[in-house]
Amino acid sequence: MRICTHRIPGLVLTDHTFSVPLDHTAPDGAKIAVFAREVVAPKREADDLPWLVFFQGGPGNESPRPQGRTGWLARALEEYRVLLLDQRGTGLSTPVNHQTLARFDTSLAQARYLMNFRADSIVRDAELIRRDLLGDEGRWTALGQSFGGFCVTRYLSAAPGGLREAILTGGLPP
Repeated sequence: MRICTHRIPGLVLTDHTFSVPLDHTAPDGAKIAVFAREVVAPKREADDLPWLVFFQGGPGNESPRPQGRTGWLARALEEYRVLLLDQRGTGLSTPVNHQTLARFDTSLAQARYLMNFRADSIVRDAELIRRDLLGDEGRWTALGQSFGGFCVTRYLSAAPGGLREAILTGGLPP
């Protein structure tokens, strides 16, 4: 894991890059990078705060890049250390685009690669990250917006023991 911390007025931002399996069923196989930005209020930086992980909408959108303490983040920072997750394939995580797909010879090979970028893999990434940051017994709050709501719903099904609570602002499956 690579870490870099910087400050802007009202925020302490710590960038993390995690190495995760491309295919979680083959953990010793190819790896990809997942980027996440930790955000905390300066006056709470040394506090042992509960974590809130944010799942962005999309799919395909990077997590927000805060320029200040505004909106929902301002409220969350009153009581949480927030992790803004660039889900696999987005933002500063290993990308999925026409260039990465061009290295595959067939559409079947492309489809097999893309199968690793679904909500189930995103949740498995989050679980690896949670264990890395909080330990095996640590639990965090998950906030899902739009497609992120589908990810949080998957989290509730696949790894409920990693969650303290779940907040959905959209993306409820039927």
